[in-house]
Amino acid sequence: MATNSNLAQQALNNLVNQFARPMDFLRELVQNAIDAGTPRVEVWVKHNAPKPPARDGVLEIHIDDFGEGMDEGIIDEQLTRMFSSTKEDDLTKIGKFGIGFTSIFAIHPEAVLLHTGRHGEYWELLFHPDRSFDKVKVDRPVQGTRITLLKRMPERDVEKFIRESRWILRYWCEHSDTPVTFWDRTHEVTATAADDADPFAAFSEPLPTEPGLTDETTPFVEPQGPETVTRPLDLEADLMVELHENDLDALVGYARHARYGFYNGGLTLLNTRSADALGEFSDRLGHLSFKVKSDALEHTLTRDNVIQDAHWSKVMGSVLASARQLQEKLLDRLEQAVTGGEDPGPWLRYLARDCKADPDIRQIEGLWGRIKLRDHKGAVVTLEEVDAQLSKIGAVLLDPGAGPLRAALERDGRILLPDQAELRELLRAAPQDGLFVRQGRTVLSAERVFVLPQLSEIADLPPRERDMVRRCAALVQSAVGGNMTIKVGNYGGPEQGAGESLALDGPDEGGLFVRPEQGRFRWPLALVTRTLLVNRHHPFYQAQLIAFAEEPTLAAYGLASALLHEDGLQRDRTFRRLLDAAAEELVIR
Repeated sequence: MATNSNLAQQALNNLVNQFARPMDFLRELVQNAIDAGTPRVEVWVKHNAPKPPARDGVLEIHIDDFGEGMDEGIIDEQLTRMFSSTKEDDLTKIGKFGIGFTSIFAIHPEAVLLHTGRHGEYWELLFHPDRSFDKVKVDRPVQGTRITLLKRMPERDVEKFIRESRWILRYWCEHSDTPVTFWDRTHEVTATAADDADPFAAFSEPLPTEPGLTDETTPFVEPQGPETVTRPLDLEADLMVELHENDLDALVGYARHARYGFYNGGLTLLNTRSADALGEFSDRLGHLSFKVKSDALEHTLTRDNVIQDAHWSKVMGSVLASARQLQEKLLDRLEQAVTGGEDPGPWLRYLARDCKADPDIRQIEGLWGRIKLRDHKGAVVTLEEVDAQLSKIGAVLLDPGAGPLRAALERDGRILLPDQAELRELLRAAPQDGLFVRQGRTVLSAERVFVLPQLSEIADLPPRERDMVRRCAALVQSAVGGNMTIKVGNYGGPEQGAGESLALDGPDEGGLFVRPEQGRFRWPLALVTRTLLVNRHHPFYQAQLIAFAEEPTLAAYGLASALLHEDGLQRDRTFRRLLDAAAEELVIR
């Protein structure tokens, strides 16, 4: 049957083992020091090399604060209630300092020495590996609380321990309101222990009251000195805004890799790249980086997340409001890059991410006119102008490269944009003006929208081909009237032309012809005049030309039917008229 003592010991074991990283004990002791009102926290480490035949030296880990300190009442009622004294067995509840203090055993020290004082009384506590302790009243004054962990450690492991200590302190205390310093004093040369069998004999004398005080006769290598762990709130971002309201300080920005930091009193509660930590705000804020510092934020008992309560929701709401200010700043920065000749790629990418994440971004006044882009020549155009052209031809045009097609498009006043990955991302992500639903833009290279064939005069064609085209044109006119003209053209020769459309709709005088696009609006033929430019090198055209030698009317009919189908004129009445015209020609023959 379990005794109260066993249950308490198990509870203590659970508290010690709750730390995923044993080195997090440094965070817990710094937190205790800050809670005690210290103006600063000093962490310093020394290593005392062994004297043969001893194999391991002794590492000293010091955590010194200059706060209120503790008197006997606080020691007994709040610090040590879960520890067993060598003089009395008092295993009951744990005090507010005790939870963090249990972390000292996470690295399994050989001993922990604590000096503290308050109200004119001063105490020394020595904790043993079994977590029992001795408490002695001392005469030497102590300001605040000084904790020293003693751990056997071979010299080869010391450097790794120093690196981990520095990293842990920088992670958990990076923006602490209370300054925290770290001092690597392991390179100091100290006197060896008098008793080789007892590596702790070196600590039998009173500890120095301040770091750095050593025996004047002991030679040592001058250490580099303490390094400041803490720094003001900052953010690695390409563009950011600051927020300061009541007890909240925040930085919100755009960074290549999003990261989110939450702090209370500057101590880290959570610093992560996982958007899962943002809860209901992950969709809207997951693409941004931010750090928020507020005394209203609290970590979970496991210290691996922030409690998502009403205070947290209020803080996140403030971050969301700052994100809109950031968008405004981004639009200005994009314009500056475009007009100043900088690479706008990073700002286009961030704006694209905003468009994907923020369904309300269209509410920014004059958004499409404020989004500045550069065309293929470097001239400034707005997204509003790009969309105006898109509404007419069904696609955003990318520069096809130097050549006759580009020259023709430039003469025609078309906007050509450079083929840039960030620009494509923005064009597809930004909602189109005036639409109630999100709809990405079709972005195509100009040669997929326009073609520049060479017109061939029908009179100059070989006799059989000339005859077929004229008969085909007559049948088409019989079917749809005089609003459609049939012409033929060279689409780049036999090899290139074989992969082009059978016919394209374009200007009567030739020039730029638009490739057919599914779903693109076209005016009814009764209201406009259209020219169909037939591809002389299309396989179907060539097949009909061969068939024309044997059955000219049927070949001309087949070509006319295919052209009407290509142009979308597939109504029953149209095809009946076409059949009637072909049948009448066969009767005449």
